[in-house]
Formats: sequence, structure tokens, C-alpha cells
Amino acid sequence: MEKKSTFNDSKDPLHVCFRKDRGVGSLGVFVGDNPFQFLLPVTLCQLIAILVASRVVFHVLRPLKTPKFICSLTAGILLGPSFLGKNKRFLEIFYPTMQLSVILAIGRLGIVYFIFSVTLKMDILATLRGVKRCWIFGVIPFLSAYLVMTTVLDIYKPIGDLDTTKSIFVFPHIITLSSVPVISQVLQELNLVTTELGQISLSSIMVAEIMQWTAISFQHDFSKNNGNSGLFLIKIFGGVLCGIFIIRPTMKMITRRIPVGQQLNEIYVVMILLGALLSAGLAQALGLTFIFGPTIYGLVIPNGPPLASTILDKSETIISEFLMPFFFAYFGLNTDLTKIHNWKLSIVFQCILMVGILVKVIACVLLAPTYNISPNHGMALGLIFSIKGMSELLFFSALKKSRAIKDPIFSQLVLYVVLATSICALFINVLYKHHSRVLKSPTIVKGRVRTLHNTPENLEFNIISCVHNDGNVHSMIALLDALHPRIESPICVHVIHLIELSGQFTPILLPMNKKNKKSLSINYPNTNAICRAFENYSNNSSGPVTILSYINVAPYNSMHKAVCNLAEDNSVPFLIIPFHENDQSLGNHTHAFIRELNINFLASARCTVGVLVDRYLRLGLSISKLYFHVGIFFIGGIDDREALSLGIRMLERMNMRVTLLRFVMNNSNTSQIDKDLMLKENKEEKELERMMDESLVDEFKGKKYNNDNVVFHEFVVEDCIQLLELIRGIIEKDYDLVMVGKRHNLGDLTDEEMSNFMDNTEQLGIVGDMLVSTEFCNGIIPVLVLQCAEKC
Repeated sequence: MEKKSTFNDSKDPLHVCFRKDRGVGSLGVFVGDNPFQFLLPVTLCQLIAILVASRVVFHVLRPLKTPKFICSLTAGILLGPSFLGKNKRFLEIFYPTMQLSVILAIGRLGIVYFIFSVTLKMDILATLRGVKRCWIFGVIPFLSAYLVMTTVLDIYKPIGDLDTTKSIFVFPHIITLSSVPVISQVLQELNLVTTELGQISLSSIMVAEIMQWTAISFQHDFSKNNGNSGLFLIKIFGGVLCGIFIIRPTMKMITRRIPVGQQLNEIYVVMILLGALLSAGLAQALGLTFIFGPTIYGLVIPNGPPLASTILDKSETIISEFLMPFFFAYFGLNTDLTKIHNWKLSIVFQCILMVGILVKVIACVLLAPTYNISPNHGMALGLIFSIKGMSELLFFSALKKSRAIKDPIFSQLVLYVVLATSICALFINVLYKHHSRVLKSPTIVKGRVRTLHNTPENLEFNIISCVHNDGNVHSMIALLDALHPRIESPICVHVIHLIELSGQFTPILLPMNKKNKKSLSINYPNTNAICRAFENYSNNSSGPVTILSYINVAPYNSMHKAVCNLAEDNSVPFLIIPFHENDQSLGNHTHAFIRELNINFLASARCTVGVLVDRYLRLGLSISKLYFHVGIFFIGGIDDREALSLGIRMLERMNMRVTLLRFVMNNSNTSQIDKDLMLKENKEEKELERMMDESLVDEFKGKKYNNDNVVFHEFVVEDCIQLLELIRGIIEKDYDLVMVGKRHNLGDLTDEEMSNFMDNTEQLGIVGDMLVSTEFCNGIIPVLVLQCAEKC
């Protein structure tokens, strides 16, 4: 509709024409407009409704560990014609015909950027490296599931609504398909992406998806081009080669131009995001599925900071909270469960579809023994391979558009995606225990704990040293030097730089070798500086020290898993981690994450863990003194024996002075009730503990002869209160390092009870927490708290 306005300020009138089109925005209810007759208000209402409904469904299904994607899809179905949309008035108002194209356009835009963001978070090189050892899991389960589903669907024609002439080969592929982006997303939600199970799954699914997408696209292209499969291969390989040899080098060049410590320029962010949209358009124009473009585009871009992390920081919220809800709204609108009239046959159809899951699970369980994987983990792998998501939904939509399937079958397939993924996620969480190994080395003995006390002094001493930043380096090097490396007992240090996962789903634990050192130094410049510091120490140390540098990029809540596995694979008896308050510049938020990380280390490691507390960086300065004075507080127990064993090893150093302060509890004042309780306990075990304490103390006292640097003091205390008061009263401040065990038998006082009065008993125990507080020498003395792992 047009209006004309005439200006008569001259002899010839001027006619100005403008279009009156108010179908987009409303002026408001106060001027008489109905907001639901305009595109913008309706679109915003749909966005809010989907977000609110998905949050409600997520909180309701949270105990079942249902992925957020399924919750959002369920919310879309609830708002569609299956439930609320049964009311025609609601459907006309909430989903007006003029606005359906907007939902489709924004939904497709959302899926393009979602696929791009998920693949951008993946480390494709690390995933492909894992293909060598577990490629068989990427072939056998999917091939067997495809053959079984092809046979079953050929026999069973579901309600006559499946056009088998168009989809008899493609349909089983889609039912058995597993998508890397979808499964990466679910593994992240289940906190499994950093585990061995998650890594095996991603590597296997990479093989399976390449195989299946090739087969699907080949069959589709074959039918369209009358057997001209060469053209299809040129398209696929051309896209992959373009990504590897053009896009990836360009992105690396952009990364090298970013100054250290700064983020990506806004212009590059916009260009890269537009590139994802362009890649989808090119893939569609070439006759491929449009998600092929952003998949390759996201995989070839270098992951991690500063490139990928900056792009995700600026786009991920918009993608997940604004664009993706319309994708769920679109599928919710097209899913109409009311069109399913024969539910008995529908249940049979769902059971047939679930056969594919069962076949994958059986195949994985049968393959598990060849990799020394337990049956439970094999079942979990099969369930992970059966997770469904957006890739399947897009194929179902394409089949519906090509009229290969009708509305009832489409609705049942969407229902199958919801049920299959929900069931798989629930049972994966039940079957897989986060602390257990999946791939076990034959040298690993179940229940075996590696301790300092049992480590021979005439063999190489393996140590893992974890650092968060360069502020931890000097303290760690000083502690290593105090252990006195020598020819008879060289030291091998696995230095691991711990970095919080940013910009990627796939975690990495990589050695810093010549092949990847240059590329890792670009993304993680601090790692290179840390490694050089340890290498300089190795070159200038008084004894033989071998440095093996690693970088571990993972979420804080699962960062410990790869480190503990490395310690187990290399039979490392000693793992050193920095205390969370050592670096005050990190802030309380990061301190909380590192605190939880340290607690996870203490709970999971199968070796002795040492928490190094050095708030004022005094340890690095003290090691160069004429005499280095170490104090050991010995109350008794396995943890204190580990501290004393480490002290005995230090005695070999010429300028080392070690003072052992032994505290003996006087049991004469023990109440009759406590004595009765003690009688019920295992007396032999307690006697064995006492004998082991005495034996190690005697070994230390034996070092005292002809050595003035060995000092021994013994104190008898009546109870634990007097013990703590005595430790608090020690005012000797010339200690350069104090060592103590974490756990002690202090009668009625437990770590849980004292946590109300102390801050860090979970990491340091009662005595260790007091030693690092201002009550002991004003809290300036470095403290090493040791905990020996318990047998499983």
C-alpha cells in the first residue's frame, strides 16, 4: 500500500511516495495495535516461550541426566500441535502463517552456527590420533547395526507410510548414524569428554561418520547423476582440501598476527562468522547437505585461544539462546503426535528402531575384550554411539520434504530421537564410573598403590609436577632440587602445564616435542616459557634430571583424570600440585576451581600426592642458602611415613639439614569407652602401623650418627588438643620447608568436624591447615602436605 504526499513549494509539485508496511513492528497496545498481528512481537514471544519451556523441562528431567538439547526439543513439541497447539486459536496466534518462514530461516541459521561452534571446539588432530588404536569401534558396531536395520526394515513396512523405493538404503543409515558434533555436545553435558571413554567415542565416531556420510551422499548423488559418482568424490575432496590448504593456513596467519595476551580483532571475528554462513551456502550450491560446509570449516580452524576462544566468547550465547530456539520451534511445529492413530503399531515401530541401539551395544561388548575394556564400559560405548541429535532430525526433515516419509512416521522418528537419547544418557551415567580406567595397560596391577616408602633409592625417581602459571615454577624447581638428584638415583620430572579448557570440547594432554612445540607455543605462549625454565634447571642442576614437558587443556572439574592416568601408565610414585592460594593474582573464582581440582587429585591419584603451599615464594629463594633446613612433623600413620621417607631421601644432599619432630600420644589417659572401642578394632593392623612407624623413625635416627645435619626431637602429649597447642607454640622460624602427612588419628577430632573452624582441611588435613595458617610462624614458611593413596 502506498501513500502520496505533495509539496507545493514550486510551480511543479513534488510527489514523494513511501510504502506503508507495518507488518513487522507494532506501535503497542495503547494505540490499538494487536501485537500478535505483527512479526516482531510474535517472534519475540516464541523465543521467550521456548526458552522458558526448555528451562522448565530441563529442571524436571535433571535427575535423569537428560541432555539440554532433548529438553529444548521436548519444549518445542509441547508448544506445537501435539499439545498446546491442539487449540487452533493458540496455533493461529502463536504460529501465524506469515511468520513460519521466519522460524525456518532463523532455525537454519542457528543450526549452521551451532554445527560451526561445536566443531570449532574440537581438536581434530587429537581426535584423529586416537583413530589408530580404536578404529575398529568406528566400523564394526555401525556396519552391523546398518545390516540388521536394513534387513528388519525390509521385512517390516511401518504402517505403509515409509516409501521404501526412495529410502530403503538411506533410512537405515540415518537410524544408525552418529554425529560428532551432537555426541560432543552430549559428552560435555555428561562431563565425559575428558575421560578415556569420551576420547575413544569421539575418535571412533569420527571414523563412523566419515564412512556413513560417504555412503549416504554417494547413494543420493548416484541416484541424481545416473551413476556419476566421480563428481561427488570431487566435491567432497575438493571441500576438504580447500579447508586444509586454504582456510587453515589463513587462520594460522591471522593467529600469528595477534599480539600475546590480546584478543582477536573484531573485523576478523565478523569475517570468520560470515565464513561459516558462506561455507553452508557453497555446500548447498554444490549439491551437498548445507551442514557439510560449517562442519569442515569449523574443524580446520585452529582451536583454543586466541582465535577459537574469542569467536566462541562473542557468538556462543547468541547461537544457543537466540538462534537455536527457533530450530526447536520449527521441529516442534512439524511434529504432530495426534496424527499417530494406531499407537500399538507405533510402539512396535519404536521397538524396531531400538534394535539398532541393541546391536551397537552387543557389538561393543563383544569387541571390548580385544582392547582390555570391561563389559560395562563396552555397553557405555555402544550407548554413546546410539545418541541421536540434530543431524538425524535434518535428515528426517529432508525425507519428509522429498515425500519419502509421511507425517506420522516423521513424528515417530522425532519421538525416537527424544526417547533414544534420553535412555542412552541415563544408562551411560549409570554404567560409567568417572574414576575408572577404560583402556588398561597390562602392567597396571589392580589395587596397587605407588608410594615413596616403597620406591627404591637406587632407581630413577619419577615425579609429576603440575603448574598453573609461571608463579609456581620457582617453588617447584626448588623442591625438586632439594630431592638431590644424583647418578645413583636420577630424577625424571613430568612437567604438566594445567590450562582451563577454553574454546574447545576436546581436551588435550600433549607432550611438548619438536613436532607440536611451535604450534602450541602460538596458542599457549606461557607454556613455552614454563618448559624453558624447567629445561634450564635440568641443564644446570647438580645431578641428572630429565624433563618431559606436557600441556593439559581441560575443564577444571575433570583436569585430574588425564594426569592421574599418566601417573599410572608411567608408574609415577609422587605427584606434586600447587596450593590454590599460592598465587593471589588469580582471584577467588579461579581459586575455587583449583581448590576443587586439588581435592579431585587427592581422591583419584593412585600414588602419593604432595600439596605445596608457598604463598610468599620463599622456597625458591631458600634453596640457594648455605644450609637448607627441613622440618618434618611426625605423628604417625601412612601419610607421615611418606613425609619422612621424602625427608630421608633429602638427607643425601650436602647442605641439607632435616629436623624430625615426633609427637607421641600418651594412651594412659584414654577413657574406658575408647579402650572398649579399640578392642573391637583390628589390633594386628594397629600394631603393624606402629611397627612401621618405629622402623622408619629408627632408620632416620640411624642417619644421625656422624651427621650433625640430622636432628631428632620427641614430644609426649596427653591428647590432640595439647598436640595442636604444642605445634602452635613452636616459634622456630629458620625452617625453609615443613613437611607433614595429611591424615592422622587425632581421637575425636576429624577433618569433617574441624572444617567448620579451619579453611582447608580437605586438602591439608587438620595439622597441615594449622601449619599454613598465621598461627604457625605467621604463615610464612612453605609447607608440603603429603597424602598416600588408599588401596582400592
